[in-house]
Parts: sequence; C-alpha cells; structure tokens
Amino acid sequence: MTAGIASYLSSLEKRVLAVDLDPQSNLAYMLGNDPTQPGTAELLEGKEPDPLYINDFLHVLPGGPELLSAVIARMDQNMLLHRLRDWDYDVILFDSPPGNEHLERLGVIASQKALVVTNAHPLAVLGAQRVLEELALRKQYGWLGPKVWGIVANMIDPRRSLDQHVETLFTNEQGVPFFQVPQDINVAMASACRSPLFDYQPKTKASSVFKQIADWCMEGMA
Repeated sequence: MTAGIASYLSSLEKRVLAVDLDPQSNLAYMLGNDPTQPGTAELLEGKEPDPLYINDFLHVLPGGPELLSAVIARMDQNMLLHRLRDWDYDVILFDSPPGNEHLERLGVIASQKALVVTNAHPLAVLGAQRVLEELALRKQYGWLGPKVWGIVANMIDPRRSLDQHVETLFTNEQGVPFFQVPQDINVAMASACRSPLFDYQPKTKASSVFKQIADWCMEGMA
C-alpha cells in the first residue's frame, strides 16, 4: 500500500520520503534498494541515516529488526515526529507493522492523515477496528495524531463472499472514506521485480485506486 501510494506521488514529481516502521523491512526491498541499510531505527536513536535513493523524487528509510530493540520500546512516542520535524519533503509516508502498537503509535502521532488498511479476513478487520477506535479517541481528546482518516480494504477479490461484503463491516464509521483495492497480479509482480508500481505498470486495476487514495491524502495539505 505505502509503496503504491509513494510510487504514484513521486510520478507526479512530489518529493516523497517513505518511512518503514516494520521490523521485516519489506518496503525498501520492494522499491528496489537495500533493506539492511541504516534507516528508521537509527533515526529514532538520534543518528542521521541517509534516505535511500529510489528515484529523483522518492527516497526510503528502511525498517529492520533493530526496531524491536529495548531502546526503541522504551522510547517516547513523540520521538518520530521530533526527529522528522525539519526534513524537507513534500510528503512523508509511514508504513506501520500490524500488531506492534508501539511502532504503530510512533507513526500515528507523526501523521496528519491516516489510512487504516485491512483485508476481508476477520482478524484483520478486528485489528483495523482497534486502530479506528484509537484514532477516534485521539481526536476526541485533542491528542497528537491525525484528525482525518480513511479505510482501505486491500487485495479484494469479488469472487469471495466475505470480500463482497467487507464494507458492511465498517458501517459504524460514518463519513469515513472507504477504498477497495482489487487483487492485482501487477502489484505483486512490481514488488517481486523490486520496482515502483508506476514505473513497472502504471495502468492496472489497482493503480487507479491508488491514485484515488493518494489524491485524497493530498487534499487540504499545504
């Protein structure tokens, strides 16, 4: 998801930094660079890692297992926001891991908008609903974090009955934009070929939805 949005925005010549908060560090790999290079963990620890070059408009900070260190687990949840405050990009995207609330919250607090991504699996939906509850709580109490968010159902296959009805699982989220990204072999192939989607194949079933999501993300942004 983050790779697709980053690829589209960079194709518009927006200067994009993709920050991987996932210990598996898939984002840099999928975009075609070395996922083992210093990145987000080092940034959080007060070092100055160089973002990895993908193209003239897209850079990435890799994740990695160092994000699971005790130092980062004890870190104040405002630290990512603090470390990136003066970085000069048009857009900074955070790719958060599922199930790690501390790393997830670092990205949430640093964000102006959020996308809650799920698929039609019941456990994925429960995880998405947990995140939506936290976002609503943060907005209610005026805590740091996004005041606007959307929901993305990813890898949707209309032949599966649960996928057909995934939107109905979020009927309580009145007024929240809902996007469905169809299952698309081109997205998987772009990742396998380690190429940004909009370089690999800009006209696909999924790419048109990535455009809609990215356009929504940019609405109202300076």
